[in-house]
Amino acid sequence: MKLGTIIFLVFILFLTDSIVFAQLDSNTNILHVSFVNNAAPSYEIEFETNEKILLEQSYSWIRDDTSRYNLISYGIDGDDFIPISRQPRGTFSIDIPADSSSIIFSSTVQYPVSIEGVREYSFSPKSPTNDNWFDKDSEILILDVTSNDSGIFPHEIVNWDGPVIDYVDNSAQILIDSPIHLTAYWATNYSFLGFLVLLPIVGIIVFLIKRKNDSNVSNTVPKHTRKEPKFDPDDYEEKIMQFLKQKSNEKLSLLVSSEVISPEKSVQIKENL
Repeated sequence: MKLGTIIFLVFILFLTDSIVFAQLDSNTNILHVSFVNNAAPSYEIEFETNEKILLEQSYSWIRDDTSRYNLISYGIDGDDFIPISRQPRGTFSIDIPADSSSIIFSSTVQYPVSIEGVREYSFSPKSPTNDNWFDKDSEILILDVTSNDSGIFPHEIVNWDGPVIDYVDNSAQILIDSPIHLTAYWATNYSFLGFLVLLPIVGIIVFLIKRKNDSNVSNTVPKHTRKEPKFDPDDYEEKIMQFLKQKSNEKLSLLVSSEVISPEKSVQIKENL
């Protein structure tokens, strides 16, 4: 074989290898994965053109000993961020379009809240991850707090130990700017005992008042009494005179019949009556 032929064949082989490498580079894409505020290290994924990519990312990951990052949204190739359904743990999966070149994840810092000295309680608003972790700088109300102690008399919170902004009755308000640990201190409310003591006394007073009112009602019922005739002084004097005259006539008649006096004398006397 001539020297020129050999050189030509070598040139053809070299050219063929170059074409193969060029085709490999043109059919390979790179997906750049990053995080807002460098919440996690960036990385790259190499994949073939038209290859389907399933990208997985943890919902939460450690920030430091007292806090964590929690995934809230993502954006592909500079488009608007798309919110996700937030979860406390597990893996978020997403199908990446074959022509995509970048995806960026957004997350937020969360701190835990723990409470001692209570039996039950609730948060308002609830944790966005449905646990006891809350987003940084959020204000939370702790409501419906009940005591571990049981008994006849109710208990009420007299103090909180921890970073409480304010509290009223059995509720408290907190600001999530660090891990929150609270302890509730209780006291027995004996005001219910006073109510129990006063209740029978009030019942007796009500009974006496009702009894008095019933008595007053009975006293107001009109009685059936004998009606006395009205007294007329003039009429009374006339009746007395008639009575005396009648008795005098009767006495005179008796004297005449007894012949003590004569009838004529009796007539004279009657005329003078």
